[in-house]
Amino acid sequence: MAPPADPAALAADMRARLREGAVPGRAETEKRYLRSGLEHVGVPLPAMRALVKAVLRAHPGLSRDQAVRTAEELWARPVHEERSLALLLLEGCADRLEPADTALLERLLRECATWAHVDLLAPFVAGRLLLRRPEVAADALRWAADDAQWVRRGGLLSFLLPVRREADFARWFPVFAEAADPLLGDTRFFVRKAIGWVLREGTKHHPGTVADWLAPRLDRLSGLTLREAARRLPDDQRAGLLSAHAALNPRGGRAGVSGR
Repeated sequence: MAPPADPAALAADMRARLREGAVPGRAETEKRYLRSGLEHVGVPLPAMRALVKAVLRAHPGLSRDQAVRTAEELWARPVHEERSLALLLLEGCADRLEPADTALLERLLRECATWAHVDLLAPFVAGRLLLRRPEVAADALRWAADDAQWVRRGGLLSFLLPVRREADFARWFPVFAEAADPLLGDTRFFVRKAIGWVLREGTKHHPGTVADWLAPRLDRLSGLTLREAARRLPDDQRAGLLSAHAALNPRGGRAGVSGR
């Protein structure tokens, strides 16, 4: 690929290549599944990842400014896959982002209309920035405390990679736990699921620590959060937590099941 004249040209080229990967019938199905108000092209996520990887291979010197401006060009139109490309490009260039870029990430979170975009942006862009530049934790905590559903989910999921990584767990799990604790009463499916998802990632290397955090909070945990968090715990540990939760919540043990 020839070097683009500017980010607008690169974005236009990516849009054109994107449409070459459209799968007949997929756009309507995905739009219905996501209950999306965006236009859908019908390109699978693996194909979009491959496109972004090809672009980055062709432009190894892409600067932070070029990456950000190209992402903004792709995000500007209400097209689901173009916005996904924007987030995948930021993910691929996460090592070039700076703490000041949290302002852009917050704007994108506020403009997200689906969990599918939050789940690309928060763990794999904001989360990687957090690992490199720990000072942005203040932004992630602020997002987690925000009343807007997608911003709150984004703040929580920003801790997914730090909690998943064995070497970083001790530093970041207490920070995430402090943010999540007051949110256990949030009744929204996507918030409850996000808390459980991050906790589940922590059980990969530190199941006992996560289980010990869950146990005294069973009276406040939704069934959804607990089942998600306990999914990879040893069978006896998981069964004990689920049984104790059911005893404490005889009518609410299945709370939070409804959703997408």
